[in-house]
Order: sequence, then structure tokens, then C-alpha cells
Amino acid sequence: MSQIRLSVIVPVFRVEKYLDTCVMSLLHQDLNADEYEIILVDDGSDDSCPQKCDKYAVLYKQIQVIHQPNKGQSTARNAGIKAARGKYICFVDSDDYVEPNTYSSLVRQAQKEQLDALAFRLQLIFNKKKQPIDTFTGDVQSACTGEEFINHHFSVRCFSVVYLIRRELLLENNLFFKEGIFYEDVEWLPRFLYSAKRVMTSDKMVYNYVQRANSTTHPTTQERWKRLIADNITVLRQNTALLQTVSNPIWLHAMNASIITSILTIVSKHFYAERQSYIISIQEIYPYPLQSKANFPFAENIKIRIARLSPKLYCFIRHYL
Repeated sequence: MSQIRLSVIVPVFRVEKYLDTCVMSLLHQDLNADEYEIILVDDGSDDSCPQKCDKYAVLYKQIQVIHQPNKGQSTARNAGIKAARGKYICFVDSDDYVEPNTYSSLVRQAQKEQLDALAFRLQLIFNKKKQPIDTFTGDVQSACTGEEFINHHFSVRCFSVVYLIRRELLLENNLFFKEGIFYEDVEWLPRFLYSAKRVMTSDKMVYNYVQRANSTTHPTTQERWKRLIADNITVLRQNTALLQTVSNPIWLHAMNASIITSILTIVSKHFYAERQSYIISIQEIYPYPLQSKANFPFAENIKIRIARLSPKLYCFIRHYL
């Protein structure tokens, strides 16, 4: 039997309309069935997804299923990491899909270069239109450290789904996802990249990120907006602590600034009367001035510069725009 080279971890929750597309894309790969595994983690889904997952496992030997009570995407991903047997791991969200016959070349590159992580390309899918998104800049053709990658090539967009990752790196460094928060990728990615010693990129377009209006990343209630603020503050605290452990924290400073503008934007739109108390709380965690970064999107850097000039002015502008 061939050694399992890749484990694809797919959290599944209330995606019965999308799951077939996702799973079929993972089956249409240029790896033999005994060279990779697809781990479907049913996160207590209350639609037809659990039955669909079990059916896939019967039909396709590379698919295994984990059923668990609903605990969120982070917990589901962590369960997949613990169950995985592949040399490398990648994550796929169950309402997204990947391009056919893309994984084999990624695995070959990662093995040849003895990489901890290989970053690849992603595009947004909205109303059947495709929009490529830069999650990194430049082409890393020779391996660099995770710290070099994050400072010189990584942008502001945090997607765990655009990496092929050496499984032992995750286990050796306890790189599990923080459970119970929104935007867990933003919390996890710095820890993961700062632990990596050999990182490269691929120009291959692999991942299709499907935009849905009812996604958990688009809160609609005041309670959920408050929770999103709290989760952003949690990440801000973590990043501020990380500043003391890295030799060159260029990206961390800029990312903290981006997180702060995200918090202030939510406050401006939903809790404008409370803006001063939020500004004080933020400054207690991460004192100003805020720092931008050249390879961050232009609009992101403009927001950071306004907030650096005056967080009150930033809130005023965002409240009325």
C-alpha cells in the first residue's frame, strides 16, 4: 500500500446544497486513491450532510468520516488534524471547491523542497464570476523562513485554506485552531507561519472560495457583531504578545493596525455611541501609533493612516459613509 501523502480536512455543517460539488472536486485529483485521504468532519449538521458523508465513505475508499456534536469549525478542523495520517495537510471548507488535478504537483514540490508550508492561489466565486485574490505577493522560488515570508510576501488576507502544510509541524508546535471564535484563521495563521522554517509559493490556481450571504463570516445581529469585536480583541492581544517573541515584527504591527480598523469600523456602524470606550480599550492593549505595510491593499493602508491620525476621526468618517 502506498504511503498517504496528503490529508484533506473538510469541516461539514449545513451545506447540503454545496457538499457534492466540494467532495467531487476533491475526488477529481491526480493522486491515487491510496495516496491521499479526505476527512469529512460532520460538525453536528442537522440537514442531510451526515447521511451524505456516510454515503461518500461507502463509495470512495479515500474518504473517512468523523461525526461530532456541533462545536464549530475550529473544533472540526482540530479533529481532522488529530485523525490525519498524511505527510501533508490542507483544509477545504465544505461550501468551496478546488480545481481538478492540482494536488499532485503541490505535494511533489513540497516533498522535493522539504517544505513546512507551500502557499498557492485562491479566487473568489460570486454569482459564478471569478476574482483572483492575492494572499501573498511575489514568487518565492527558494525556501525562506515563515518569518521572512510573513514580513516580505504575506498580505493582510488570512486564509488557512491556501496552504499545504507538513502535518508534523502542526503536531510538534501544538498548532491547533483556537475554538469558539469567529475568523479563527486570523488567530491561527501567525502562529503557524512563525513556526515554519521552510516556506515557498506556487502560482497554481487551486482554491475556489464561494461567497455566500448567509455565511458565518457575515454577522447580522447586534449580539454577533459584539462577539466579532470580542474575537478581534482576542487576536489583537495574541499578536501583541507575539511581538515579544519575533525578531522582525513588521507584519505583526501592520496586522494589528488592520485589526484595529476592523474593530473601529464595526463600532462606527453598530455601536457609535460607545466608540470612546472601545478606543480606550484598544489603546490599553496596543498603544498607537499604527503602522501600515506597503504590500497591504491600498484601501487598507488608507484606513490605517486615518486611524493613526485620529481614531475618533476614523469612527466619524466610517459612521457616515
